[in-house]
Formats: sequence, C-alpha cells, structure tokens
Amino acid sequence: MRDAPILSIIRRIMPLSPADTIGRAAELLRTSGLSMLPVVSNGLIVGVLSISQLLEVLSEGNAKETAEHPVSTIMSQKVICANRYMSIGQASEVMREHGVEALPILDEHGIYLGVITASDVASALSLSIRPPTVAGMATPLGVYLTTGHVRAGAGDIGLFLSGVSLMLLNYLAIGIVSVFAWLLEKTSGLPFWSVLVSPVPQTTPLMAMLKSIVVGSFAPVFLILLRLAPLSGYHAAEHQVVHAIENGEALTPEHVQAQPRVHPRCGTNIVAAATLFLILGKLFSIEVATIIAVLILVTSWKVIGSYFQYYVTTKPPTEKQLASGIRAGKELLERYRSNPGYYVTGWRRIWNTGMPQVMLGVAAVTTLDPLLHEILPGVF
Repeated sequence: MRDAPILSIIRRIMPLSPADTIGRAAELLRTSGLSMLPVVSNGLIVGVLSISQLLEVLSEGNAKETAEHPVSTIMSQKVICANRYMSIGQASEVMREHGVEALPILDEHGIYLGVITASDVASALSLSIRPPTVAGMATPLGVYLTTGHVRAGAGDIGLFLSGVSLMLLNYLAIGIVSVFAWLLEKTSGLPFWSVLVSPVPQTTPLMAMLKSIVVGSFAPVFLILLRLAPLSGYHAAEHQVVHAIENGEALTPEHVQAQPRVHPRCGTNIVAAATLFLILGKLFSIEVATIIAVLILVTSWKVIGSYFQYYVTTKPPTEKQLASGIRAGKELLERYRSNPGYYVTGWRRIWNTGMPQVMLGVAAVTTLDPLLHEILPGVF
C-alpha cells in the first residue's frame, strides 16, 4: 500500500473561498470532520484555515461580529501540499516531516483536487482501508458487491439469473391471480376471468371495476412471492455486509448480522415508488393516481422505502445467505486493497453496476410474451 497513489484515498472536500465568512468556515469544518480546510481562489490554493485558528479569533472579543469577517483575514498563507502523483508512503513522510494532519492535493497545474488525512494514510498503510461506498445486488447464486471499479461475489451469470428470476416471479404472480380469477368466476358467477382475458376495453362500470381488481392484484401477489423467495434473504445479507464495510465493522457473522437490513441507497426505494404508482393507477385514473403518489412520496419517501425494504424485499438471511455476503465482502476488500487506485470509466463502470446483466435476464424471459398473449390476451 505504500506505493499506491494518494488519489486512491483522496477526499473530494469542498474548499473555502477567501470571501467566505469565518462563521461559514466554522460550519464547513464541523460538517467535513477535518481539522483544516484549504482556501481556494480560481482553482488555486491561496491559504488554509484550521480549527485552532478559528478558536483563537472567536474566543477574543465579539465572536458574533468576528464570525462575519472574511476568511482571508485570518487564514494562513503557508500551505503544505502534495501532488497527485505522490504515493501514500511519500505523503506519510511529508505529513510527519511538517507535523500536519491533512494535505491538500494538487494536479500538475497546481489546481486543487481534494484532501487526504493522516487517518486515511494510516488506514491505507495498515491495509485496513475500505471503499467509502459500496453497492450490490442479490442474485440466486449469492451476493454481488461492487465499488463501481472493482467487484466481487456472484458474477455475471448470477446477475443475469436475477433478471430471469424476477420475470419468472412476475409470470407466476399473473398465473396465480388468473387461476383465482377463474375459480371466482366459476363459484360466484361474476366475470373475473372473462374480463381478464378480454383484450377489448371494458365499457360498463362493473366490468371495468372487476378488471381493475384482478389486474391490480398482480403487484401485491408478486411482492408476496418476492418476500418468500431466497432473493430477499440474499438482499438482506447484501445490505448488512454493505453497512458493515461502510461502518468499518469486522466481516464476521456476529458483526454483520447486527447490521440493519434497510439501506438508504437501495434501489428498492425506486421500485417502491413505481409499485405504488402502478397500484394506484389500477384503482384510479392516471391523473388522480399521479397526484396521490406524488403527495405520498413527497411527504413519506424515506419512510415508504424503508418499510418496503424491511417487509417486502428483505427478510432475515439464513446462515448460508449471510456467509455468501461475507465472502463477497472479503473478496471485494481484498481486491480493493490490492489496487485502490484502479479506476474504470464508461461502459465498464456501467457494466460493474450489474444492471445491464439483470436487464438482459429480463429481456430473455420476455420472449415468452407472445406465447402468453395467446393465453391471456387481455394482460400481455
């Protein structure tokens, strides 16, 4: 790790400008968690401001008045920087030589890029460095994890099978609802099955209502099947491992199992919004459904997404599922630490998200639609 580039541990911290007030600087230092911030003008560093400098000026005289003064009046113009081509080992030596806990990083033209801290350097040198964010997916073959640049766990086949599994669950939900519609028509005499298979739009209020009830049942049944499927257990294991990595926890069953099943960046939040809209769209007109969905999502977006994850798309993982997530997490960390400066862009980065493989799986199964159209022309 000593020879790894410092860009692998850089923090893209927003700098101060000379015109920023001392009060704003105090708030930015608090939110950044750093002991100093660079002061930048037109991309070039013109000074630095530390917490000790702030405390010194704010503890003298009228602090409220002092807080309105510009940063340029108290910043230090003596700045110790590092260039982007330095290694982590070289940056460590610069920090020790000058007794600083943070270094602004500049490119070859002297333009400010970000900051590295002593804690980041120490973590890298001790081989305990971790990626700041991790994404992942659940697959029938186990947990898939990625930093966007490196990936681990279930491979492309597993991701492809995720798309296949989701579509098969969708078809199974349609099949279950269709069977119940046929049984209800046989027992009650109401044309549940007839309106479902009819490709002609229903004109009478009763027939339209019956079709809305039947078609509106597809999504809830699909979600129930998803909750029962192994995918939801792998999904929970993925979230718990991601939490453990991002929180610096050890990747052991005890520590990982203690992590929450809900993750704020999960794509399930988008699925929840789409599902809510689809259900409302079956019960009301598109205009009314849109208004209701927007009102609910604006006021309760995170709450809905969290409940949706907890009760629908995840469930307590089995030992096997948790072990799959831990293996993927350890593999990801090993690959990341062996070359933290490795970056990919363009198509490769998109491929690493796993979404193209999942969509290919979905597309492969949708080739069955023409056949299913012959059976349920009112649905497909």
